[in-house]
Amino acid sequence: MSESTEISEISDTGPGPKDTGPGPNLAQIDPPHPFRSALKTLVIAAITVSIALGLYVYLSQRPPVAAGEVLQVNFYPVHTVINSGGADSGMAGSAESYDQLLILTKIRVRNQTDIPLFLQDIRARVTLPDGSQQVNTVASTKDMDRVFQAYPSLNSLRADPIPRDLTLTPGQSVEGLAIFNFPISKEQWDKLQAAKVAISFMHQKDLEFVIPR
Repeated sequence: MSESTEISEISDTGPGPKDTGPGPNLAQIDPPHPFRSALKTLVIAAITVSIALGLYVYLSQRPPVAAGEVLQVNFYPVHTVINSGGADSGMAGSAESYDQLLILTKIRVRNQTDIPLFLQDIRARVTLPDGSQQVNTVASTKDMDRVFQAYPSLNSLRADPIPRDLTLTPGQSVEGLAIFNFPISKEQWDKLQAAKVAISFMHQKDLEFVIPR
């Protein structure tokens, strides 16, 4: 007698769970704190301000790239009187006068950094009693020669100038003569608010120092 084994597959045909669509929204379960975004913004702002303050302190405490000073200064007033008209022209003559002040300054410039400095120009800036300013560029080598030819009494002050296109290596110091010319009298000079030498470097701030009066 043979026995047969019936294997039947049992399946649950009962009603299953209903699909109700997408799962629950997590934001609805755990809503964000009302001050979380504001706090994050404040933290970022505080970090930004701290960095800015740090940079300001660092840059403001850095020494200037160069130092300079006037070693010697001499003034040579020039008073010129020009007569116009006269007996030859048949007109009444009149005289006009002009004042100039030559300023011969021996200056020293020193590179205080570990990089080369490229000198571009040397100027003098004066502030008049009324607050207006006049700027004069240093005389070129040819103009300096003309000055000493026109006024031989100044030859004892002759010295080598500082070239405008000079490159100062790290730590290098150089000195030389600079001549400036302003259309003012010595009396006007004595009443100035300020008088300074300004030296321009490529990609750097100007170096300024006072001309003694």
